Amino acid sequence: ASRGTPRDTQTHMSVAVRRAEFEDRLGIEALITDEDRTRFGALDVATLLETATLGITAVDERGQVVGYAALSDAPGRPEVDPAQWPEWFRGIVGEVQLGVTNSAWLALFVCHPAARAEVAENVMRTAFATLPEVDAVLLALPAGRESSFGPLEDAFAPLPTLDEASTPFDVLACPRALFLANLKLRPARVEDYDDLAAIFESESEVLAERYGEFFIAQLIESQDESHKALVAEVDERAIGLMALNAEVDIGELQAAFDLDAFDGLVTADPDLLAAADAALARADTA
Repeated sequence: ASRGTPRDTQTHMSVAVRRAEFEDRLGIEALITDEDRTRFGALDVATLLETATLGITAVDERGQVVGYAALSDAPGRPEVDPAQWPEWFRGIVGEVQLGVTNSAWLALFVCHPAARAEVAENVMRTAFATLPEVDAVLLALPAGRESSFGPLEDAFAPLPTLDEASTPFDVLACPRALFLANLKLRPARVEDYDDLAAIFESESEVLAERYGEFFIAQLIESQDESHKALVAEVDERAIGLMALNAEVDIGELQAAFDLDAFDGLVTADPDLLAAADAALARADTA
């Protein structure tokens, strides 16, 4: 099987994924096998549900739990100090472009045998979409267990270890690009029109009816200091567009929305703020 395509391609049920809830605990525990306990160590699902950086539950069309993944900011092994894992990690694989700021650790993955492929695909895709800063999901398995990692076997590959490294674990990595394409952001160009027009036409007929057939081209061509257009590009093809406008009627927004939490979208004068604080201090001491 090719990397990123689970070996069991037969899907026997429809699966949806969502953020995990504490009420999922019994359903998750029912999926855990002896092999999972060997692979992930001592498991406390209740604790994982409360402490995981991200928990994703897969459910079938009846709402029954058929899969679960927990991601953490540390390996989750009792032998590894959570605060010192970067040093432990580098001692095994050396200097790599992965660390605290751009990686997450898979603390648990379980699924129903009849939905292995769909659960694996949807859970990992959702994990990367939810954690945009994560370039790779890492996994520490007992040495020699990576070849029996079930539905995610083709997604995770062992990282090369240092010759002098001595550890009871294999460290595996699943790169973001395996499930989500790496996007390049750049200013929009007129030649992006054909790619973007096809996307907009497939998503909505309202935009063309309201703004005209060539509004995308006009938006791109009219860029200036106050109006910018950015595209997301994959394989030299524009797949998304963002239009930015600095000419905003703040008064109209303030009249239409409750913006108190955002200071009315107005940046206060620092001198006026300092004067107000001084006046309040004098009033308190009076």
